[in-house]
Amino acid sequence: MRMRHNRIKELNPFLQSFLYIIGGDIAIHVGEELLNSESEDITDEDITENIKDRINGTEVDFEPEDSETLKLNTVRKTLYKLYSEKLAQFRRIRDKSTGWFIYYWWHEFDLLEEILLEKKKLVDSKMRDRLRFEQNNYFFICKNCQNTNIKYNFDDAFELNFRCPDCGNHLEAQDNHKIIEFLKNKIALNQKTKITINEK
Repeated sequence: MRMRHNRIKELNPFLQSFLYIIGGDIAIHVGEELLNSESEDITDEDITENIKDRINGTEVDFEPEDSETLKLNTVRKTLYKLYSEKLAQFRRIRDKSTGWFIYYWWHEFDLLEEILLEKKKLVDSKMRDRLRFEQNNYFFICKNCQNTNIKYNFDDAFELNFRCPDCGNHLEAQDNHKIIEFLKNKIALNQKTKITINEK
């Protein structure tokens, strides 16, 4: 039997935005349930029923192709998305009467700032790797082909005798200064961006 609770806590706007990126509106609703069940043991079934009760009579529809407004499977998938992003945790207990596992969930929203900082570092690292790659290579493209996104480094172009493998036209050197400048600007912007989560 699920426990009901008074809703006194609201998601931080920054957290709400991040949850939406992870899983859309349903992730926000799941996040609200986790936040408001800190003193309770809450299962995925409880979360589903609580959300159904809360949105009953509204025009919210997470699964337009289904007859039900919200399915348990959708909530479970969302919870695992939050788990994979380190924003939720669970413990598993076997029900002695049925033999089935029951999953009790709780949030790890206090880790949001740390998680976002990790992602920022990862983005920075990938952009710097790409910048080094662009700076340390010469690239060649075929201006005759429709798909000009294909580019060849010097070694590949040399093996092709500087001829396009699709149309046979001459491969021309690509000026990648704009790409290099773009990456430098993005790296600088990423460094200037401060991540601070201020609770209400």
